[in-house]
Amino acid sequence: MTDMTDMKEKDLEGLDGQHTPASNHDDVFGELSEGGPNYRNVGWTGTAVLMMKSQLGLGVLSIPSVFNTLGIVPGVICLLVVATITTWSDYIVGIFKLNHRSVYSIDDAGGLMFGPIGREVFGFVFCL
Repeated sequence: MTDMTDMKEKDLEGLDGQHTPASNHDDVFGELSEGGPNYRNVGWTGTAVLMMKSQLGLGVLSIPSVFNTLGIVPGVICLLVVATITTWSDYIVGIFKLNHRSVYSIDDAGGLMFGPIGREVFGFVFCL
């Protein structure tokens, strides 16, 4: 068996030798079990596809209007520029999340930078 298979077998094996679902602990969501999606084990290509899918889904309805206004060539150039900016920001957020696993949203980041007052201010501004 490979090391990965050995690790999976050890994760699945309970104290009494019975197989139980493996789980991981996340600082934000608590226990993650096999019953739901586990985005922690997605590779970098899967992560890139998931992030691009969500970003494209946010703006897909405005693309025809942009192409109608700008034309096909400038529209494609603008689309590629926005995709590059989005991909870079997703990369930076990913690095930040790896370094600060307990941060989930903008108010957590405000609390990390400025303490409890920053957490409340950032949370209030986010709600606005």
